[in-house]
Amino acid sequence: MKRIKQILPIIIAFIIGISTTVGAVTVFNSKDITYSSSVTSKKNVKEALDELYTKANTPWTCASGWYCYKQACPDGKWCVDNKISNIVSSGDYISMTPTSTSYTISKDLTGYTSDQTINPSELKLWRVIRKNNDGTVDVVSEYVSNTSVYFKGRIGYMKFVGTLNTIATQYTNSKYVQKTRHMGYSNQLQNCSTLSLTECPGDDGYSIDTVLVQSIMGLVGFRQSGEKEDYFLASRFYKEPAGNFIYNPSFRVVNSNGEIDTTTAVTPNGSDSYPVPRKLRPILTLKKDIRILSGDGKSASTAYQLT
Repeated sequence: MKRIKQILPIIIAFIIGISTTVGAVTVFNSKDITYSSSVTSKKNVKEALDELYTKANTPWTCASGWYCYKQACPDGKWCVDNKISNIVSSGDYISMTPTSTSYTISKDLTGYTSDQTINPSELKLWRVIRKNNDGTVDVVSEYVSNTSVYFKGRIGYMKFVGTLNTIATQYTNSKYVQKTRHMGYSNQLQNCSTLSLTECPGDDGYSIDTVLVQSIMGLVGFRQSGEKEDYFLASRFYKEPAGNFIYNPSFRVVNSNGEIDTTTAVTPNGSDSYPVPRKLRPILTLKKDIRILSGDGKSASTAYQLT
């Protein structure tokens, strides 16, 4: 059934003349509107008309990329509710700019020698990696950050996952974003109190995100220049010794070849390693009730615009 896109004013005298109660499937007609109680939850006619008017003035979209707002779909097109979960597919592009333009990362969170500053608003293009059962949508940044963040040694290793997630919270926009995480995080221990295999172990939780991202775009992040970049995963690498081989506490990363790799945080003799710089790559969960305004999502230049 093609959705009614305009409801012209109803003459007050006409409304008064209608019964105040609509039956389970009652239908009435005028030259301007056809109404069936099967498409509204209201039983009172006036309330039903109000509900239909609200629906008619809500942005909807047409299948095949046509968009209709306060107008009927073009001939042969089918109008559907343009809530984000109804429109997007895995791999689609979405344009969304975080509101923060500057965030300072305390050295207490990274083990580095000084505070560091990033600009979250630089990441504006996102790719759909998963549609969730609750109607929300997970998206990953198409690019990695322009600025590298440094982690170092014991403090860096113990706070690594939690700090990356804290940083990821800055890539938000309250109008559209429900929650955030850094790529590679599932349910790992975020912050450790001591450095040991039992208290601060390695993990393989990163694989959930890397499989999702790899399925649509590969693992490598790109800057706007197209240059391949290494970036962090919110995951630690630390294992029981195997024979004479000792696994040092390490940060897990994706290297410029798109391979999952590690880089040492604490050396075999127990000393802090040199600072490890890598880029960032956040993942956002977009709210279920946001809607698509324009675009077809098939390329960076035609990314979906949100309303």
